[in-house]
Amino acid sequence: MKRVERYLGFAFANADLLVEVDGDGTVRFAAGATLALTGWSDAELTGRALADLLAPADRALVRRLLAALGDSDRSAPRPVRLSRRDGREVVCVLAAYHLQGTPLVNVTFCQWAVGQARLPAPADVDPATGLLTRAAFTRAADEGLAPDQPGPPTCSAMTLLEMNNLADIRTRLTAEADGQLMTEIGAVFRHHGGAGAVAGRLADARFGVMAPASLAERITQDIARIAADLGLERPIEVDARTLDGDSFGLSRADRSRLLLHALRRFAEAGAAAVDVLSGQSAAAGFVKDAVGCLARLRDDLGGNRLSLVYEPIIDLKTGRMHHLEVLSRFNGDRPGAVITLAEELGVINDVDMLVCSLAMRELETAPADIILAVNLSAVSVGSDLFMQSLMTQLRAQAGLAGRLMFEVTETGQLGDLDRARAVLGAVRRLGHPICLDDFGVGMASFTYIRALDFDHVKLDGSFISRMCASKREEAIVAGMLALCRGLNISAIAEHVENPEQLLRLRGMGCAMGQGWLFSQAMDRPRRRDADLRPLSRPSAWRPTVQGTGG
Repeated sequence: MKRVERYLGFAFANADLLVEVDGDGTVRFAAGATLALTGWSDAELTGRALADLLAPADRALVRRLLAALGDSDRSAPRPVRLSRRDGREVVCVLAAYHLQGTPLVNVTFCQWAVGQARLPAPADVDPATGLLTRAAFTRAADEGLAPDQPGPPTCSAMTLLEMNNLADIRTRLTAEADGQLMTEIGAVFRHHGGAGAVAGRLADARFGVMAPASLAERITQDIARIAADLGLERPIEVDARTLDGDSFGLSRADRSRLLLHALRRFAEAGAAAVDVLSGQSAAAGFVKDAVGCLARLRDDLGGNRLSLVYEPIIDLKTGRMHHLEVLSRFNGDRPGAVITLAEELGVINDVDMLVCSLAMRELETAPADIILAVNLSAVSVGSDLFMQSLMTQLRAQAGLAGRLMFEVTETGQLGDLDRARAVLGAVRRLGHPICLDDFGVGMASFTYIRALDFDHVKLDGSFISRMCASKREEAIVAGMLALCRGLNISAIAEHVENPEQLLRLRGMGCAMGQGWLFSQAMDRPRRRDADLRPLSRPSAWRPTVQGTGG
């Protein structure tokens, strides 16, 4: 066998398509599955720009990868999308090697195989930069840092970058130039992040990347150079903070907690908000910051500054109230940030237990036909101490069976599904129905509904709010309702805000609804019209505070 043929054989053993590219990015040679992957023949690919073969979102990334290769350098494999002649996209793994003493770069493409790590779902990707959204980045970072995962963390360092003048620069650009700028910014993070990059856009001008601390300065420099490359009037001002978990001297669990706490603080308030957490004193800064936050939170919990409000869930067939969801308020405000902080500081169990206790106390004096639903974070469900304490209280108040429900929320991840099935099953056997909250958002919902038993499922309000304006969204809602019927689970639609949505959901067979339409109607129980059946409470009882629907 000739040496050239042998080399080609080695190459094809690990790739589907071989391409040789010159210094201008033009294809000089192509061989392999060219028609299958691109729709072009070998001869037709020769002389074309490599960028023309790539999906637009990946062109800047590949250009940066090839330009950064020195003599005899090899790039790490990266997932990219080839844009076929017919407009379809094919996901492949790209790798490149720069031949010594020549401008030519050898590029291989291997089609993404079943069983390889999943690419992010479209909803998890920021369309302007190709990076993960804030929620998706937080989940990915959490999974990589999770203390219960086997082996070392994927990466223990996180760099947070705020581009102080980005908004001002973008206002001076055309739509086309603005799109190019954001694509280039995304390409820098994807380039330096490596094949397993975790990079995200956390706010309009705030970004994060889980990557070795040594890359922080290079990322910052490349971002600053983008303006010159694009011919902008002034450079992007980058304010970066790197938190290296390996230098904290903390356990893996505390290190994860610190980084996720810093991520939230940065996304909400910018680089200055994490100054106390960066540098050599990061651990001390976190402790100081956490102690202060924890003291305020415990003060709120112990000082009766947590109150309950109630939001009705209505039977869509009868128009009668089925039950009330119990919602907590801290100092009168919605608790989103407080709940996140409680999870970060490891005290969410305290919050959940207090809300459960207050709801039980409310039911002791409420009429027998009142049913309350309390939220339980996945973190609390995953705690043996919490669930044992809850079961003790439920057994001691057997009269609450059928009157107290629990909604499992996805603010945290249920790790051990077999254990979760057992503990939630024990709660159900005591007569307390279980509901899965925010169904349809993220793949975890479908994992849960496959592995766990639920009495009710709440369809996430984002689908309900758009279903009357989009046939696609309506079809998704219809599909979720069909799934619930097939599993004999009662469906509750969130964010029902107008009579059109109500009628549509009734026609589709949805059992119950929740939202502003019902909350505001509760104050007018004698109302009659063609679109909204009369709403009534099961008794004359009024809760301490009536929710207004959210």
